[in-house]
Formats: sequence, C-alpha cells, structure tokens
Amino acid sequence: MARPNAVFQVGHRPRLAPWVNHLEIDMGSKTRQRGRHELRKQAGEGRDPAAVLASLPIGTSDWKRVLDAIVKQHNSQHAKLYKVVSFKTMRDREYFYFSFFNELRTHTTFREADPRVLKQRHVQAVVARWLQRDMATASIHNYLSFLRTFAGWIGRPGLVREVAFYVGPDSPHVHRKQVAVEDRSWTAHGVDIEAKIAEVAAFDPWVGLQLEICYRFGARPKEARHFRPHGALIPRELAFERDAAAYPECEEFVRFAQGTKGGRPRDEPLQTEEQRELLTRLQSVVAKGWYVGEPGRTAAQNQDRFYNVLRRFGITRNALGVTAHGLRHQSANDGYEADTGAPSPVRGQHERPENDADARYRTAIRLGHSRLRSSTFYVGTMGKAGQADAPACAPEGAPVEQSS
Repeated sequence: MARPNAVFQVGHRPRLAPWVNHLEIDMGSKTRQRGRHELRKQAGEGRDPAAVLASLPIGTSDWKRVLDAIVKQHNSQHAKLYKVVSFKTMRDREYFYFSFFNELRTHTTFREADPRVLKQRHVQAVVARWLQRDMATASIHNYLSFLRTFAGWIGRPGLVREVAFYVGPDSPHVHRKQVAVEDRSWTAHGVDIEAKIAEVAAFDPWVGLQLEICYRFGARPKEARHFRPHGALIPRELAFERDAAAYPECEEFVRFAQGTKGGRPRDEPLQTEEQRELLTRLQSVVAKGWYVGEPGRTAAQNQDRFYNVLRRFGITRNALGVTAHGLRHQSANDGYEADTGAPSPVRGQHERPENDADARYRTAIRLGHSRLRSSTFYVGTMGKAGQADAPACAPEGAPVEQSS
C-alpha cells in the first residue's frame, strides 16, 4: 500500500545561539529588505489593525505597516459578495498592493504617497508604467479590479475608473479576449497525448497520473494534484443536481472537491472506460484519504515538482507550444465534438450545429464554470470575433447564470 502523504515543513530557520543577534545577519539587499518588512509585520502582530492605523499619521514613512494593517482588516472579504475569498486571492491581492505602492513611491514623483489616500493621479501614473512595459491586457484588467477593491476598503468607492479611462478608448487593452481564437489542445499542436504522458510517467509516475487526470476529466492541474480518488465515485442520486441534470444519460459521477476554482466542488460524468480504468488505478496506488502526489511531499512541493517535470519534457508554450491546461481545452473541444458530431468553432467549424447551445451548456457545467458562456473560452464562437456565444436557453431547471 502506498504510504500516506505526510505533511511536513522543510527549510526551518536554524536555531541561533542566544548571544547572536539575528538582526546582524546579512544575506543580501533583497533578503535584508524582506526581513525588515517581516519585522514590521511581526511588530504589528497581536495589535488591532485599527489601532496601528490610528498610531501612524498620514504621510508616515512607514507605509508598509499602514498597508499591512489595511490588508489585515479587509483582505478576506469578497469585493462584492458577502463571503470570504480563497487564500490564493488573498495572497495575490497582498502581493499586488505592496508591489503597486512600492512602484508608485519608487518610480514616480509620488514619493510620499500614503495607502490611505490613494488618488486618481496615483493610479494613472502606475498604469502609464504598465503600458510602457507592454503589460498583458488580462493583467491590466485584474490589477485595476484589485485597485477598485482596495479603494472600497479605504472609503473611496468609484475612485478607480473603467479600463478605457486609463488606456484610451481605442487601445487594444480595453477588452480582454474572452473567446478562444486558437485551439490550445495538444493534438492541435501535433502532440501525441498518450505517448507524451507515458514518457512523463516513465520518469515520474505521479506527474504522469496528474496529467492523465487533466486529460481524461478536463481537470485543472491544481485539481489533479489535489484529487482524492477514494470516495470520489458517486451514484447519480448523490450527485449535485445541476451537474446530474446536464448529463441525464450518466448514472455515475466523479467528484472534484479539492483545489477547485473558488472552492466550488463539482461532479463530472463518468462517460468512458478510460476514465473508469484511471480511477481504479488511482485508488490502487493512492492511500485512502490522500491526494494524487508523491507521498511525503507537501502540496507546494508537488506543485514545484509538477512544473519542473513539465519543463523537462517540453510541455511549455516555448517548447512544444502546449501546457498542462491545454489538456482541459482538449477535453472541452473533444466533448463538444462528441455532443454535436461536428468540430468546435475554434477547430474550424463555421456552421452552427442544431444542438450547439446544449453542447456549450454541457461543456460549461462539466468544467465547473458558473457562467454558462464560459464554454467560449475553450471552443470559440460562431459570432463576430470577441463576441461570446451563450446557450440561448439553459435546460429546464438549470440555475441562473452567476458571476465567477
């Protein structure tokens, strides 16, 4: 039997002799700067963030401590809904806010900007720098969204305008692409999927299994690494109603509950013998209650190993032109074609099949998207470039479309 995945910490800080002052240790400027920030955070730990903010006057040079207190107060909150956000979102927000204000104070004329008094000209100055270094459109949209959230935290909702206000109405950055214009499937790039996965599995069986989960179930790489195969197979009557309704022909489903986007679990239909065989194989090598990964490694270590192995075998955009996420595109497009009997628009289909709407609905549900038009991210659109198709009407009993 496989040994359970032990969770342990690595890289513990060595214990110093009592006469050694850890502040004297110098491991380079970046480490020293990061250490100073950590010391500030430690100094503020245990104190009410509101008290920290009250103790620091506007314009203080200790802006990192100010920002840290603001983040501590609000970062767990969703921007619009009454719920908490994922740890990933909290981490991404915090990293961005510190990077934003560091760039603002270091590389613009606003050297004394205080996070509590964010102004329109501050945002404009940093966005101008983003454009100078040709930042990706999606990143600009995401970062401005983070800033809108932050502005709400400091009592200035509405401060951060729409993207066009900062980049110009005719800029290509105004609209990010939400429709697939290129088939990102592995087969579209001439990659033999099963042969490549077998090649990877011969080097690292665990990474091979993770890729196979991505391929057979259209799972995200993180979902594959966190997948717990024991107890994942469930009968139709226990499956989520929305997932079961989209696949009335299926009697068994496979639950993905860990590592999913937004923490939303989903039940994928068990449709092929290849899926069943993979699930059986996973249950034979993974200890009960544990995830698909090298025993003894943490989730972070398994993630690092996963991408290191992928780079070794050329599974990158720069090498073979494909990524692990491309297997999700493969599954989406193959599923659409199986449902309609015709290739997806991104694979060259120009005439809309009669059951196009149903196929898109089933694709979105199977991949775990709460927005039904999300299928266009994978299979493309029959309309104008950049115009997303959505099911004309979802099957009876389907939920109203929600934002992700």
